[in-house]
Amino acid sequence: MLISEMSGDECRDLVARLGFGKLACSHQNQPYIVPIYFAYEPDHLYGFATLGRKVEWMRFESTGLRRG
Repeated sequence: MLISEMSGDECRDLVARLGFGKLACSHQNQPYIVPIYFAYEPDHLYGFATLGRKVEWMRFESTGLRRG
């Protein structure tokens, strides 16, 4: 399988057509992937998540408290 970088227009076209995907995050080298529904409008991506591991890990990472 050949993997290549997508252009910004290709990315926007893809998310505009899909509405469903997988969200991946990690914490202390532990991966976590979950299905997610989303909505896209030009330059805005909306998603919904209940509290759980993915939200906790993303909040931890966004605070700048990463430890390697």
